[in-house]
Amino acid sequence: MTNATNFLERIMRAIIYLMLFFFALPLSSEERKHGGKAIEVKAEVGTKDGKMVFIPNEFTFERGKYYKLVISNPSPGPHYFASDAFATHIYTRKIEVAGPNGKTLAEIHGAIHDIELSPNSTIEWFFYPMTKGKNLKLYCHKDNHEEMGMVGTINIIGSLSLNK
Repeated sequence: MTNATNFLERIMRAIIYLMLFFFALPLSSEERKHGGKAIEVKAEVGTKDGKMVFIPNEFTFERGKYYKLVISNPSPGPHYFASDAFATHIYTRKIEVAGPNGKTLAEIHGAIHDIELSPNSTIEWFFYPMTKGKNLKLYCHKDNHEEMGMVGTINIIGSLSLNK
């Protein structure tokens, strides 16, 4: 082989490696793997001073969009984020439970009807709303919390569009 042939082979290899690198780069992104960045919505169950409320107490999600519902419990006692109907209208990709250091301790998959959060805990619920739902009941079924005002509603709106 001549020097020119060796040089051309090295150039071709370099081009192939660069192409592989640039085409594979987007695939390594966590957001790319699961259909884009999740829309983050924050919620609290209870308050630091012990009020029996959901903050906010009304949620609206749009069909076909990807959400990350971050639910935290700043209150001194445990509370439930419960909605039997909500689970039937969404596809849960996963729920992540994080430890105090922020590291994921567990992932939960499947249909979720209620989540109990201990004081000072946070979970992240990743889901896609699939079917419309109006005034889906949200409540805490712990020790008469519902009767004390710990209720809310969830609405799922929009047409199911597979376009991004």
